[in-house]
Amino acid sequence: MDATLKKITDFSFRLSYDDLPPAVVHECKRRVIDTLACALGGFDAPPSKIARAVAGRVSSKTPARILGTLEPSSPELAAFANGVMIRYLDLNDATGAGGGHPSDALAALLAAAETTPTDGKTLIAAMALVYELYLGFFAAVRVRNKGWDHVIYTVLAAAAGAAKIMKLDREAIANALALALTPNMALEVARRGELSMWKGCAGGNASRNAIFAVMLAAEGMTAPQAVFEGEQGVWNAVGKFDWPPFAGPDRPFRVAASQIKIYPCEYHGQSPVEATLAIRSQINPAEIESIVVRTYWFAWSEIGSEPEKWTPTTRETADHSIPFLVCAALLDGKVDPATFSAERIADLRLRSLMQKVQVIHDKELDKLQPSANPCRLEITLKNGEKRYGSVDHPKGNVKNPASDKDLENKLASLNNGLLSPGQVSGLLEACWRLDELDDVRKLVSSMRIGA
Repeated sequence: MDATLKKITDFSFRLSYDDLPPAVVHECKRRVIDTLACALGGFDAPPSKIARAVAGRVSSKTPARILGTLEPSSPELAAFANGVMIRYLDLNDATGAGGGHPSDALAALLAAAETTPTDGKTLIAAMALVYELYLGFFAAVRVRNKGWDHVIYTVLAAAAGAAKIMKLDREAIANALALALTPNMALEVARRGELSMWKGCAGGNASRNAIFAVMLAAEGMTAPQAVFEGEQGVWNAVGKFDWPPFAGPDRPFRVAASQIKIYPCEYHGQSPVEATLAIRSQINPAEIESIVVRTYWFAWSEIGSEPEKWTPTTRETADHSIPFLVCAALLDGKVDPATFSAERIADLRLRSLMQKVQVIHDKELDKLQPSANPCRLEITLKNGEKRYGSVDHPKGNVKNPASDKDLENKLASLNNGLLSPGQVSGLLEACWRLDELDDVRKLVSSMRIGA
């Protein structure tokens, strides 16, 4: 076993609920609420329906249920279907620096908890482990700079969390981690150019692959034990790196370092949207001559540089487009799931306004990264007057955090009538009292749509 795999395996095996400070337990509960809210919001999306249709064709001797319908499927396909729902709106938490979405892994944890009796404390410990590994991997190496997709972080972290829930021993955990990474190095092409449905499905697929890896390891399947440092291993693909220190007495757990999203779009679009909404009351869109958005390199590269961002034809491209997000905020006074309807994306007034947008990479703003996500907005009116907007830490950022009430409101607003008011209250209560829950399956059961 190489040194990196051993370090991760040992920490994964050793970590328990008793190691977690109360603040970490609370942050895990907050992420569960946020993630389930996103699953409700994505329930009726076309990719979610496709994923449920595929999962619904399969039965299993160890079934796991699909959120909302509670239809049984195999654990790995339930994880996929649930992961697609979680991810579709691009509204679950993020690293804030281009590293993806740690909470994608909850789909794998819930599937594992469906097959293995699991109490709430165990789920919380698995959540803390997921964030520690996901954000630690991201801190060690930026895989997207190497051409790989950030769901590589997801598959490793989700496998560790699922292995903890399924009570694998140290040797099996090592095999599960290696089986998660070796066949599942995903390509960054999923997030370039005109984006397809797969942009919102890749995280769910990583959870699917993680569960499959854990199931194989639980049955005794072996895997390359030099998966990181060996010849043609992860180091060969992304470059040599040192795994950063884990949480302990002198270092806080990483879960609180993930950013909560307020608007359903790529994280680096949060600041442009917020800056626009802050000055919208001062502007008549019909009087706009030009719009200049200054931002840092990653935001410019990811959602403000490609020509497709000025002519989006898919929801996935629109929610990754600074021109679209700024203009929709100007015209509508909000950015919410309805912003990305096919009709709104094709709206000629919106498309015309987008052609007045210029997105500039400002190297001075690079200096504020990664502790801030800065945006500088300048709107020039036809009479020559200018309006300015500026945001460094959008709401939900760790330096401008969303409150517990914000998260409860997020779940209520994304519910869209799928759950009754009583079910919403019951779901929130179950999440806030997760450490008292004797069986996590009760949490899944509380999300039955149409009950």
